[in-house]
Amino acid sequence: MALPTWLTSRVLTDAAIATATARQTATNIHAQGRDHHNDPTWREALAEAHRATDKAEEIGMDPQAILDASKAR
Repeated sequence: MALPTWLTSRVLTDAAIATATARQTATNIHAQGRDHHNDPTWREALAEAHRATDKAEEIGMDPQAILDASKAR
């Protein structure tokens, strides 16, 4: 069963945004002179990125495509 284009686009967009958000959160924390690994905000952003990426991979998306899309954000 082929998935609708709008659905695959939405899943990719969600994963890209979540990944970019986690990256930006880590950058902001570092700018404050703190380690992002110990920050609960970053951990939640990372967990969301993992959930979104897992959904994208479940429908056959390449993790590299997700990463590339997140860098365009």
